[in-house]
Amino acid sequence: MRYRKQPGAAAVYDDATVISGMSSTAGTPVAPDHGLLSISRNQWITLGFIVLAAAYIRLWRLSNPANVVFDEVHFGKFAGKYINGTYFFDVHPPLAKMMFAAAGKLAGYDGVFDFKSIGLDYVAAGVPYVGMRFMPAILGLSMVPITYITLAALGHAADACALGALVVAFENALLTQSRLILLDASLIFFTGLTIMFWALFFTEAQRPFSNRWWAYLLLTGVNLGNALSCKWVGLFLVATVGVWTLKDLWEKLGDLSITPAQYTKHFVARAVALIAVPLTVYLFWFQIHFTVLHKSGDGNAFMSPEFQNTLDGVTLGHTPRDIYYGARVRIRHDASNAGYLHSHLSNYETGSKQQQITLYGFRDDNNFWTITRTDADEEKFQNSSDPSALQQIKDGDIVRLMHWKTHRRLHSHDERPPVTTHDYQNEVSGYGWEGFNGDSNDHWRVQILDGDSSVPESKTKLMAIYSKFRLVHVNQRCALFSNRKKLPKWAHEQVEVSCMKSAKFPKTLWRIETNINDHTPQNAPLAEYRRPGLVAKVLEATRVMWRVNNGLTKSHPYESRPHTWPWMRRGMAFWGDGDRSIYLIGTPILWWLSFVAIVSFAAIQVALFFRDRRGFHDRLLGARERYFESVGFLSVGWLLHWIPFFLMGRQLFLHHYLPALWLAILALVGTVDLFTRRVSRKVRQALMGVLLLAVVRIHVAYGTSWTRQGCERSKWFKSWDYDCKRYVDLSVKPSPSLPVVPVPTAATHDAAAPNAAHADEGAAKDHADPPPAQNFDPLEHENKLNEPAPRIDHDKLNSNAERLDREMKKAATTAEAKKDTVVVDEANKDENIVGEEGVQQPPTAAPGPVITPSAIPPLV
Repeated sequence: MRYRKQPGAAAVYDDATVISGMSSTAGTPVAPDHGLLSISRNQWITLGFIVLAAAYIRLWRLSNPANVVFDEVHFGKFAGKYINGTYFFDVHPPLAKMMFAAAGKLAGYDGVFDFKSIGLDYVAAGVPYVGMRFMPAILGLSMVPITYITLAALGHAADACALGALVVAFENALLTQSRLILLDASLIFFTGLTIMFWALFFTEAQRPFSNRWWAYLLLTGVNLGNALSCKWVGLFLVATVGVWTLKDLWEKLGDLSITPAQYTKHFVARAVALIAVPLTVYLFWFQIHFTVLHKSGDGNAFMSPEFQNTLDGVTLGHTPRDIYYGARVRIRHDASNAGYLHSHLSNYETGSKQQQITLYGFRDDNNFWTITRTDADEEKFQNSSDPSALQQIKDGDIVRLMHWKTHRRLHSHDERPPVTTHDYQNEVSGYGWEGFNGDSNDHWRVQILDGDSSVPESKTKLMAIYSKFRLVHVNQRCALFSNRKKLPKWAHEQVEVSCMKSAKFPKTLWRIETNINDHTPQNAPLAEYRRPGLVAKVLEATRVMWRVNNGLTKSHPYESRPHTWPWMRRGMAFWGDGDRSIYLIGTPILWWLSFVAIVSFAAIQVALFFRDRRGFHDRLLGARERYFESVGFLSVGWLLHWIPFFLMGRQLFLHHYLPALWLAILALVGTVDLFTRRVSRKVRQALMGVLLLAVVRIHVAYGTSWTRQGCERSKWFKSWDYDCKRYVDLSVKPSPSLPVVPVPTAATHDAAAPNAAHADEGAAKDHADPPPAQNFDPLEHENKLNEPAPRIDHDKLNSNAERLDREMKKAATTAEAKKDTVVVDEANKDENIVGEEGVQQPPTAAPGPVITPSAIPPLV
């Protein structure tokens, strides 16, 4: 095999076609100046037989088990929501879920079955689950020819291409994941298509801007967008293609045969195909997603009022725009969408034991507050030339807020909140009674931080919907704040509101959603939530997905960290019933050898670098350039699909490694191919045969019956914690066992129902047994925060009104007898009011009268 170099081209071998940046072989010499992929007729026939064998392996007993398995709890349910058009929220982009919905619709699924918990019977409910599982199974099967063509496009021999296709067909983890209603099959499929078309694109390097060159480049971009639209792991694929694009453009920059005009065309073509096209595809699938999910649903609570306003069944309406003193308003917490500033006739059981202030998700009359002036400002206004004129509230005004139903004023003091008890957070309460003038602890400064760009005055004057503002306590110099913490049951499990010093802006921002004022002119301008466009909706959905993904930190019995994946320390339970189970675990020898191939490439490149510096220009049996362009590309892809997981603090699982695994398998096959070309044909094929035989290990993928002895023999390491005790022991009379129910991973809105089945209690006591499966939703906390608190029986609370008034007056009298109330002169107050660094802080006035814990007996 002689090596030669063509001007302006990549390295070429006598048995290879020219591929710019990559090399391709068809097993027979092809004119190097054409640069075309050549697969012979016999190779296509061989590939056809391999696909038929893979179809049997991949599709056999697809109906087993006839129960909900693992994360089918979530993704099957989401398919039903698409069919019903009901909006939901998920931490992943929509494409893969829409593909399941389409498969379900074609199979006859009506969207009624809710996939509520693992183990539910599909057959009894009449769910066409086989049709829904058939879609990912076909995508998994498609990876077999994709692997073959990719290896051929990367310049590998026909027997190596066949080996790669066969090991992918038999690989246990890829097989298991593609037989269920799970997202990873779609992600891996589009990852494979992207790499395949990218490799094919380089086979056209000698014919730039030809029709086939454009087709392969554009198809690469389309499938980049598709992978990204399935899961954000697609970003690692974008990085892989991006790195190799930069390498290719750098090499072209040094090629003197390429003119500046031609280089510009190359640059623009790649920018359009690999940046603009994927983004367009991503937006396209979100547009379909929003169009289909047009009805109000349980995902509303994750989204802003503007977003919700685009859904059918949500009517937020409009309200008078300008906020005047005396207005009755409903105030929404802007950052959390957890509800409205709320109060009711119920007291705290801790701290001051004054009236509770909360966030409440329902719209009712207890969300209304009347904005009034302070006593000093009211006196000045009454002495003005026109005391009946409407006065709009402006940035910097000091106001009081009186609860419209109970006549308590919004109040804060140096008491700790009931849940968040940090020193820098104060309790917020309702204080006072009808006829009581209040005190300076009822004073809040309006600080407008943002407004609507179409209404510039909304940044200086308080306006409904448009103005985003803070309420800063004058005495305590803290801002009204909520961090979505749930209060105890004695506070009706509503969301805590506190007053936080030096608080970050987002969680202290509020908006007025409803404005009622009898004196507002009839022709007063109105405000309403604007309907966002596609890009704005996608950006908001992306922000929420990012936030929720980062919050997936709850522990899981089968979670794992990235450093354990290449050597497959443990797998994860998917399903179990009696003597049958499904356990996600890979083919160990294949995983280990593929990792060795990656590490070996890195070690060889380091060794070659130092030998080159010493003047030894090794050719690696004539395969050096092809080794770098093929195995090197795949190794970079593997690295970019593995290393980023080390930066994540969220919950991770073995299936996150599968895209990287596929790339590593290709790197292994490529390494075997290139380094066995100088050995005899028999030895080469024997080595490939041994590798193929080592891959056949697929028992736990199908959920079929097994024996305990066979199971125990398959356990090479104790950390492979699938439960062998559930299987029939051939040495003793078999005893029935109860099903083990694995734990679903990242769900989004509905908390999973309690398990229908539990692990055997006696077995769970054995420390050597797998951890007992627990069916919980890692987003349970997030979901609970987004669920509105239970509706309150206000009639029952109102019956306490007179008693609470008497107790509050008595407590206030007791407190005044012990110490004088310090009255604060607002005229001398510093405008800088939330404890920023470098701002001189005036002395804090003593807190107004508070109800001490001993002053009020507990509510009966």
